[in-house]
Amino acid sequence: MKNSLKQMMRTVFFLILMVFAALLMTLGSNIWIKGTRTMARYEDSFVTIGTVRQKPDSYEETMVWDAEFKEYSVSKKEHYDSYETIDAVLFPGVEYIMEPEQRAFYSSHVPQYSMTWRKYTLPTAIDWGHYITEFSPREDCLLSESYQFQYTKVVGGDKKMEIAVEYLCDHNNPEPEMIYHDKTYVARLVVGTHVHGWAYDKIMSGKTLYGTYVPRELYPAPLDSNFHYPDGSRPENAIWDGPRIFEVTEGFYETEAGQRLLNLAKHEATWQDCQPVTGTNKTCLLMPFYNGQAYVSEGRDISEEEYAAGSKVCLAPREFMEFNGLSLGDQIEVRLLCTDLSANAGSNYRLDRGAKFYEGLIDEEGKALEVFEVSDYTVVGIYDLASSDSTDYAFSIGVDELIVPMNSIEKRYGTNLMAFGPMMNGNTSFQIPNGSIEKYLEAWEVYGKDNLELTFYDMGYSQLKDGIENMKTVSLFLLVAGVVLTGFILFFFSHLYITKQAQRTAIERSLGMRPAQCRHSMLSGFVLLVLLGSILGAVAGTMISGRISSVNAGKQYYDTSFTPKTVNLGNEVNVEEVGETGLPGFCCMILIVAAGTGIALGKMNKSLKREPMQLLAERQEE
Repeated sequence: MKNSLKQMMRTVFFLILMVFAALLMTLGSNIWIKGTRTMARYEDSFVTIGTVRQKPDSYEETMVWDAEFKEYSVSKKEHYDSYETIDAVLFPGVEYIMEPEQRAFYSSHVPQYSMTWRKYTLPTAIDWGHYITEFSPREDCLLSESYQFQYTKVVGGDKKMEIAVEYLCDHNNPEPEMIYHDKTYVARLVVGTHVHGWAYDKIMSGKTLYGTYVPRELYPAPLDSNFHYPDGSRPENAIWDGPRIFEVTEGFYETEAGQRLLNLAKHEATWQDCQPVTGTNKTCLLMPFYNGQAYVSEGRDISEEEYAAGSKVCLAPREFMEFNGLSLGDQIEVRLLCTDLSANAGSNYRLDRGAKFYEGLIDEEGKALEVFEVSDYTVVGIYDLASSDSTDYAFSIGVDELIVPMNSIEKRYGTNLMAFGPMMNGNTSFQIPNGSIEKYLEAWEVYGKDNLELTFYDMGYSQLKDGIENMKTVSLFLLVAGVVLTGFILFFFSHLYITKQAQRTAIERSLGMRPAQCRHSMLSGFVLLVLLGSILGAVAGTMISGRISSVNAGKQYYDTSFTPKTVNLGNEVNVEEVGETGLPGFCCMILIVAAGTGIALGKMNKSLKREPMQLLAERQEE
């Protein structure tokens, strides 16, 4: 009775240990295989890019007179002693899928097309912004506050303003001059702040601010040229720091100031018919496309071959295409007027229609800019916007922006350069292999420059890979533990069930049983228990591994918005983990049964080689 209970307890204990060992092996192999297959399936879905920003060397303070408050206002401007080039991020020890590029964008003057902002503007509306106009004040006045004036002639800008009466103040001049009502003046006028001084008091007399319209004033602007040389320097006469209001007398427009005003006037309304064009070497290097703000919805992306060859193909926004009656495959004429190497197109051609218009479109000699390159581009892809509510203009697409291969623009640097600046996150980027950020930063520690700041975006690849690698490490531990435990169990219990039962084998052989019959008698029960335990363990391990997610193991469950970091997610890839299969569990079961059978068979053969009488004699001696 006691021996029977002991044998039964051994059997149950053996079965439980086999289930647990098979569970560990199945669980470990399933998690490892699932993580490996998940990474392999989604590897090509991830793109890792880096952006570069040059830090300012110092900040310059600028003092600007404010006529309303009768004091100087102080503003700070970033100052750079010199500008770094792309060569600063080309150094040994790193691998690029796409080498760094500092992108310029161009203003294409195409009056034959209608820009989409016109959809939201009445044809009779006056285009506010800036004008070059002749005017006469309503009264003799010192322009230290707002005074009314009458337009007499619009030299450059919206001609509908010629009948208007507006307010004028020499707002940024601490020593304004007297102007007289019986004379005609000309100036470049820019819309500024609201009226102030006597005009404001008259409008608000007896009224409350709520519900009362307070008009804006205009102020005279300098006759600047924003022209830059390719190295970022400016000609000495680029900033003409002289008078801003001129009396129109006979022969005035033949003077240097008059000629400069006429040349400025040629492009005073040009911005209304300009379209931004951005050249790049790969679409994913543009943050709006990388982040998913913009996506190709019809047609296709520009191919690698087209980018390399500089083919005359482009991606165009759907709203612009529809507004101009264009379709996929049509050609768009591009007439490049000026170049901007200071920011991305979204910073100037904003989606909220709050465009920052270029001023001073004259060259170093004071002559009006001319279109420097004309091409026809075939539309191979039309893109849509996932959202147009972007306040981060440095990473936003520009309204009506065309995307073209950088190599398709022959005069892509330095021609009619109206803005120049350092490398910025919005216009300088590169692509590296997934998972190579750490290696890149190690090389950066050796060759990098302190005045450059790198930011990486990997769509969540680093988090996913770290999570899966951690789970794979755990899975290997479980697998090894399962293998070791299985080996220990099989050797131990085969000793109990086979080696320790050698006398039983001797008795059976003495009674005339053949060796094959003895093997079947001893092994069948042992193998059956091994098979049952491995099946139960494999099934349990498969079910448990299905509830463990390697993908979720790499996710963050806290807000990182204000956490300083080098790697950002960007447009995170939605990863669906590879589903479970029963193959790992089945293989583990076969392996365990085969190992158990082999171990037991080896011990059984060892017993069968000994003489039955010898085994019985050992039993009697005990």
